[in-house]
Amino acid sequence: MTAPTDSLVVDIVRTLEKEGVPRDAYQLGREFDPEALARLLDTGGDAVEVCHEIHGVALLVTKQGIWVAEEDRSARPECPQCGAVVTAVVQLVPEYYNAYPCGCWVRGDLLE
Repeated sequence: MTAPTDSLVVDIVRTLEKEGVPRDAYQLGREFDPEALARLLDTGGDAVEVCHEIHGVALLVTKQGIWVAEEDRSARPECPQCGAVVTAVVQLVPEYYNAYPCGCWVRGDLLE
């Protein structure tokens, strides 16, 4: 693993421990690919946020840090194309926006 990946894994483990989840209750490598998550956060910009549940704890992972996701996910808008919950809008090229995680084309102001 690389240094950013190691730091990300340590931060996730510490957050789970604060929530009372013992280290032997899960294996991060089976839950997600830590290196892929680190690359996504590194290259995706500040708008990328990944919500992932590990052993009953919903984590919100961003470039700025890791938090326990306590917000009501139903408050997030639905994709107008497919109906999936939209957690971010990604701008790939000027004037072209995709909903995350579904990938459908959407308005750039969908989350505003």
